[in-house]
Amino acid sequence: MLGKRKRKKTGTQVVRDFTENLTTTATRVYKHSVSLKIICTTCIVIFSFSICFGFYGLVSRMNDISKREQNIEKLRNELIELKDEIEKKQELKIKLISDPLTIEGVARSYGMSKKGERSFYFLD
Repeated sequence: MLGKRKRKKTGTQVVRDFTENLTTTATRVYKHSVSLKIICTTCIVIFSFSICFGFYGLVSRMNDISKREQNIEKLRNELIELKDEIEKKQELKIKLISDPLTIEGVARSYGMSKKGERSFYFLD
């Protein structure tokens, strides 16, 4: 028993052992790569979903943008109305300064009358 030597492997046995080791390693790597691909794909899907539909995602930002555009349009309309009102009041101011009939009309609209005039109020 002491004199037993290991047999030398032939070339075909060496090649066979090498290919077996290579195939087992390849199958291990393939199994890990498949699970890694599944994990990466899942992460990409979740990340994409959160970018699109998350709290600060693209869809919510698009909704915010449309709401802000509507608000801007309302404010523009209000600005136009206020400018018209300012123009009317400036015209009234000019008329009150220069036209006595306008002064009298405004005074009468507030219920004022000239000295000696009688005012009649009709109740319905």
